[in-house]
Amino acid sequence: MRFLFLLLLIISFPIMANTQLSTQIHDIDMGVQGNEEPLIFLTSGDVVRFKTWDKNILLQVREAIKKKTWFLITLNEKREILTLEEIPAPTTTSEVKMLPFADAPYQPSYLKSMDQARVFFYEARTNPKESQCFNRAHVWAYDWRIKHQLYSSKAWLFFTRKYIRKYKFQWWFHVSPMVHVNINGDVKERIMDVKYARGPIKLKTWTDIFMRDYADCPVVEKYSDHANFPESATCFVMKSSMYYYQPVDLEQRDLTGIEKSSWIEPEVKQAFSEAMDITL
Repeated sequence: MRFLFLLLLIISFPIMANTQLSTQIHDIDMGVQGNEEPLIFLTSGDVVRFKTWDKNILLQVREAIKKKTWFLITLNEKREILTLEEIPAPTTTSEVKMLPFADAPYQPSYLKSMDQARVFFYEARTNPKESQCFNRAHVWAYDWRIKHQLYSSKAWLFFTRKYIRKYKFQWWFHVSPMVHVNINGDVKERIMDVKYARGPIKLKTWTDIFMRDYADCPVVEKYSDHANFPESATCFVMKSSMYYYQPVDLEQRDLTGIEKSSWIEPEVKQAFSEAMDITL
């Protein structure tokens, strides 16, 4: 059933201060203390809140999570939800013939030098508009695979509820491509975050960009290690192949034990459309 949450609109808010997102609701965090406000975790990676909150909204949000409902969400400058309107799931159209999505068995490539890694980094597409990290990461990884036969990986940084509440942090995860580089005879991992770094960087250097407490983020094997122990640290890191698009993919891997082993055409099209305004 289509529904619309109409929350109190503050007329004095300038229109340009509001932000709109097309996304789903991933989870709710009700806090561990009675006086903590509920936090809404969106599949876009954003953490937002409602201006007003009651049991009726809670029931509808839980139903939306269960049904995987898509919304057009309007936020004010305080990251509060002003309106939450149900919309159809996004669709993609094809204007050009795409390359086949079938791929060889995944094995990460090994770059011969940091110079080669920098060449790939600096040629990556950019777009001045704001976009979700998982869309950008998918575009970069796909482009490098098509142009250079590069089998990259991805590094996922998850911020715990404890960290989000302490610092009023606006995201619950961030993701970036990762490559393996030969450095003085040893293979090292380097993060390729074209949005937030100036070149390939070490994992700790990357997490420090976002961690205000400069925490050492444990590397975990399963998504449930993050989801089941949200208060045991302020951050967690996971690593995956280039094919993983959103955290839900990592959750599915935990449940099924099956690795994602190929590109999914709608995901690639969505990533190019949302991150780069390119229709494939």
